[in-house]
Amino acid sequence: MCSGDIQSQEVNVHARLNTTASGDPGDETERNFRYQHQYGVVLLAAVRRGTFNYIALYCEHHEDFLAERPDGLFDGYQIKTSRPENGAWTLTSAALTKSIGRFVDLMTAFPGQLGMFVFVSNSDVDSVTLASTDEKRRGRCPGLMLEHVKSCSDANAMQPPFRNTFDSLAAELGAENAQLFEVLGRLEIVKGPSREDFDAALAQEHIGGLAECAHLAPGPLRELCNDLVARFHRAASLFVVDPDRHLAKIPSGTTDDPIITAKRIVIADVALVPRSKASDTFRYQGPPTISLGQPRPKRILEQKLERGGVGALTDYMKAREQAAEYHFLEEQAKDPLWAARHLRQVEEAVHGECLESYMARHTPEAPFGQAMFNDVSARLRTLETQRKDLLGGAPYELLMGTAALLTDDCRVWWSDRFQIEGGEE
Repeated sequence: MCSGDIQSQEVNVHARLNTTASGDPGDETERNFRYQHQYGVVLLAAVRRGTFNYIALYCEHHEDFLAERPDGLFDGYQIKTSRPENGAWTLTSAALTKSIGRFVDLMTAFPGQLGMFVFVSNSDVDSVTLASTDEKRRGRCPGLMLEHVKSCSDANAMQPPFRNTFDSLAAELGAENAQLFEVLGRLEIVKGPSREDFDAALAQEHIGGLAECAHLAPGPLRELCNDLVARFHRAASLFVVDPDRHLAKIPSGTTDDPIITAKRIVIADVALVPRSKASDTFRYQGPPTISLGQPRPKRILEQKLERGGVGALTDYMKAREQAAEYHFLEEQAKDPLWAARHLRQVEEAVHGECLESYMARHTPEAPFGQAMFNDVSARLRTLETQRKDLLGGAPYELLMGTAALLTDDCRVWWSDRFQIEGGEE
């Protein structure tokens, strides 16, 4: 057979289902909902930071968020995402005008109960200067419109080109001029984080920037942020576990309605602790015994290590002792209450391992410091890797430094007890 008789055939290779991008819009829809729930965490952080004084946030209750104020009023929030290619928001953008219409309807239905209205989006708002000669664009510019409204006593005092846009908007929404004017006078438009960067901004700036969360490592911090976002998701999704919802005696629409109660997140009730840490059930009680930042008697550590036959470790242990104390002092400066609890956990866990090692390696009238040090080192390595829940992820170096601090405080010995020169036995 000649080579020319051999015909090459193309083989159709079908794309793999599991590795091909999907055109299903569901994932993007979920991302947009997540943006809304993430912004709920932003509001929570703002309250904990002292920027706002909201008492509680209602999720998907009349608005995306209703923020309950101490004066009994509620601020309404609409959260909208948009693709960059859709351009900047103007007063002809459907989602923005619809949100304004919702605010008008809400204020009409609940007179005297609303404070300000906020429209939040990941996209920019159209920016036009007063010097622009494009009258239509100036009239549709949200920023210029809101400034103009605030400068007018009522709708009748509005001037072109803003009055033209105002009249068109009122006609589109079917709103009375006075109602629309009132809403625009209370409206703020806020540029939120981008959808792609929101998780990072939430962890690093909003939650990570709180003093009570500054001690969290990146892993627990991300876990906490995800826990908080999930909490807002549950509140917004009719997730109700109150058994009273099955009882006829609870009239729907009252403040005791389990469905409405499930939508309400009380700011003061939110614990800013990752679930893995919040689930810890074992806690050492009482204050820590190690005194930080205080002068220590000289040569206690050296004498104990020398008597145990491991004097060569003196510089090694001193360096870790100093680093550990500095670390604990830094934690104390950020959050004294949490730092005290953490120090108590670490010192008691380390002391327990050292004491058990002392009992296991103790050899009467013979140095056993080297055997004990080797055993303590192995024990602390195990603590570091297997008991992160107990010690908040404390690294080995911190644990060994704590052992040195306990040695200086005469709670850990590396030999039989003896009279310390210049100290107590």
